[in-house]
Amino acid sequence: MDSLPVLLPAPKKVSYGSGSFALALDTIPRPGPGTILGLLPPGAVTVDEQADFATELASDQRAEAYHIEIGTGGVRVAAVTAEGLMRAEATLCQLLTPGSSGAALPYCTITDWPDFRHRCASDWLINVECNRWAYDWGDGPAAYLQRIKRKLDFCYAHKINQVWFDGFGWDVNRTPHYAGLMRECSRYARERGIRLTFAGYGGGYGTSYQKSELYRCGYQGQVFYNRRPYPEGEIYSCCGCDVSTSESRIYGTCPSNEGLKAAKLAEMREFVGSVEPGYVYIHDVDTGTWEASHKSWLLRCDECRDRWPSDEMADPQGQAGAFAGWFGQISEALHSIRNDKYNAAHDLTLVFTSPVYTTCYEAGQPELWEQEVEYFRVLSSLLNAHGSVQFGIREQFYRANGSRKVEYLRQTLDEVGRGHGIHVISFGGGDNYTSNDLCDVSGALANLFAGAGSVCLSNGGVHEEPLQVLNAEFLWNGLNQRYGLDPLDDTAARELWGKLSLGQVRPAAVFAEGGYLQQACRRLWDEPVADLMWQAYRCGGESGCGPVSRVWWAITREVRRLMGDAVYGAWAAEKLDERWRLRAENTREALGYAQQAAALTDDEDVQWFARCLRAGLGFSEVLAMMYAQEPAEKVRDRLTELETHLRGDFSFEPTDLLGGDPGCWLETLESLRELAGKPATAVDKP
Repeated sequence: MDSLPVLLPAPKKVSYGSGSFALALDTIPRPGPGTILGLLPPGAVTVDEQADFATELASDQRAEAYHIEIGTGGVRVAAVTAEGLMRAEATLCQLLTPGSSGAALPYCTITDWPDFRHRCASDWLINVECNRWAYDWGDGPAAYLQRIKRKLDFCYAHKINQVWFDGFGWDVNRTPHYAGLMRECSRYARERGIRLTFAGYGGGYGTSYQKSELYRCGYQGQVFYNRRPYPEGEIYSCCGCDVSTSESRIYGTCPSNEGLKAAKLAEMREFVGSVEPGYVYIHDVDTGTWEASHKSWLLRCDECRDRWPSDEMADPQGQAGAFAGWFGQISEALHSIRNDKYNAAHDLTLVFTSPVYTTCYEAGQPELWEQEVEYFRVLSSLLNAHGSVQFGIREQFYRANGSRKVEYLRQTLDEVGRGHGIHVISFGGGDNYTSNDLCDVSGALANLFAGAGSVCLSNGGVHEEPLQVLNAEFLWNGLNQRYGLDPLDDTAARELWGKLSLGQVRPAAVFAEGGYLQQACRRLWDEPVADLMWQAYRCGGESGCGPVSRVWWAITREVRRLMGDAVYGAWAAEKLDERWRLRAENTREALGYAQQAAALTDDEDVQWFARCLRAGLGFSEVLAMMYAQEPAEKVRDRLTELETHLRGDFSFEPTDLLGGDPGCWLETLESLRELAGKPATAVDKP
């Protein structure tokens, strides 16, 4: 063989021999179960729970551990479980290259296992855990389904076994095709050992009353109220946020209202039975910090006080007791669902998030983490045992003594012995919440989440396929890698994480020639196309003003600012004309590379990226003109040109309610036309 293939994610142990083994294949097949293993003779593939190569591995690593030997005698594959065989086949697919008589596999020996049991390296929503579908391109449900199946094959090929798929709510009738479409996607994923994550509320229902562009559709499910007796009694207040969002206290937050809980469980059971999800992320009362959660508990109703008299959080007679009871009811109700193709007890993991999901910004108060760990210890001890239950937290890094926070929490839960795990959801940029940078690599710090049962890197959405490959590497084989990054304490980790999220730090190990990003692009496309795409993703450098290929939230955020709304974001109101001029320049540069790449291939992702960059350039130029206070007529003329292009080059048939990113283009254009000539008056939120 002329050269050895680059494997991403990289195996833990690999050694190559001299020579290759020929396979009877005319073409390189699309990755999927049985693609190569189905060609091997009986006895060449084995599953052994006591396999020697995996005896010293931790439980999270064993399930997907595998061993491959390729030599003159053929191909032999061993795994601890059937799922491990899938990961072995993914490696074989990457090893496969054209040979003199069809296809060939290099002589090698590989032993491999993952860092994390479930790796959400692909977030297919545009706004972290909710809102617009990244792969809804305005070409209707049939095209969407075929695209998703292709993307799930992509996940299979890169050992991505969890995808953040939809949120936020349990409404199976939100569109006529929703339940059937989601169920088909879930089954296709499950056949490949991939779990699709769906998210909604267990209490609080914040997106129903938090009016914001971030939550355009509101809550996509039934909004429950605290009523006693339920469902016709008076509305009353219980737990919830205080002061500015005190109205949250009426939105289904009462843990002592059995009628209310029964109604919630009925809706969730219908959703799970209809959609067959792999993960359900249940967000309860939206109080993430310790302080906010404690204040919420102090606001509980009189009946809750009678039932749980303690004001303490980590107390069986306090909040831990109340929510352990509620979470236990959810687990019992949902894990009992079963049909001929789905067994929730095995196929479904529940993530209970909030009250208390923690935040790394509670820095300077090391005692808080110790209190939070104690809360989760008591919560776990009171909750029924189940290996498919996890507690959701946000990013956490180091304790005061230098040990890792997530690892410490995992040790504590293991000591309780109920089998409960940890889910880390990392809002690390490229998610249109922290930032909309196309290629931030905050996932390179995922090694600091060691101990989690699952990690969701909330970037990797639309136009971020190379980043999904990088995320796969970070989560499969990142614990012993540093990628040129080595924060030594919590302060340094938080500072670095923030800069990575904003695209203000781009480590050479990833972005330089020959680095991981170029390797990821070459994993996806043939070399001339891959190198052009690699150049496109590097545009903007560490300026934090990267190319614009998505209108939501990159552009719509600025529309809200121009309308006079206070907006979140990294950019202060000053020098916006300079920033948008620079962002337009970087978009134009990226577009040049992408158009060259698109001329060399009919790959759908490359074509879409180039087309969307052209749209993004138009919107970026308009914002630069508006912030520079150019004449309104000149701005409107540019908007007319842009509208003609959009209507001529794109279709707008939505699959989801919001129609993905294209669903906001024309209305955003019209808003900008109305705002032309008007100054921005808003002040950024901190």
